[in-house]
Amino acid sequence: HPSELAADLEALDAERDEAWRYKSCERKNRYDTRAEAEAVMADCENRGRRGLACYKCEYCGGWHLTSHPWK
Repeated sequence: HPSELAADLEALDAERDEAWRYKSCERKNRYDTRAEAEAVMADCENRGRRGLACYKCEYCGGWHLTSHPWK
């Protein structure tokens, strides 16, 4: 039935969005500004942790660090 299929697809989209929100936002440290995130990145580099990038979060509006920057 088409309406059941649409409901199932909507539920799958909601699950995927929730999983992405957790992975990209909720489990990470939040920084209020890009400058704050970049300062933490610099501290990490000084301690030998290289390859980090920061990004503005579409969910919380803050900044997070990632080791998998988008290409």
